[in-house]
Amino acid sequence: MTQESYIRMTNATRSAVSRLPGGERLLRLPTLVCAGAYMLALLHLMLARDIRLVRALLVPAACFILCTILRPLIGRQRPYDRFGAEPVGRYVRGKGKSMPSRHTASAAAIALAAAYAFSSPAVTAFMALLCLLIASLRVLCGQHYISDVLAALALSLVVSLIGYCL
Repeated sequence: MTQESYIRMTNATRSAVSRLPGGERLLRLPTLVCAGAYMLALLHLMLARDIRLVRALLVPAACFILCTILRPLIGRQRPYDRFGAEPVGRYVRGKGKSMPSRHTASAAAIALAAAYAFSSPAVTAFMALLCLLIASLRVLCGQHYISDVLAALALSLVVSLIGYCL
């Protein structure tokens, strides 16, 4: 990604978002829906006294922790810090690292936890689409590079496969 393509992309996203009711606040909605769906999945498992609750808690937590540990070790600057341009939405210049995307890793881990908890094609498809929306928004809003979200998706997939299949 070049500085020019970054600025063009974030300006297009900013323009599109400004026409939506709620504007930039609407960008938080997919993350909130994802968190709500995760709470419902956990509640479902808890009320059913399902032992899968333990894995549904531990696997996403492991993804989040691993992602949090990797970010400073990799040390990749966020695109808006590298290019000196303003992303879409709230941000703090110089705060945090970019690789892997923690929002994307969490969304993927939650999507896989919900699929594990419900075993429903409709739930799995909805959560997969929600995860892809979150990952796409992280790039389109200028918070992450495409490789950041791809690394996060891969990390969550590997940790989830290990956590749910062993």
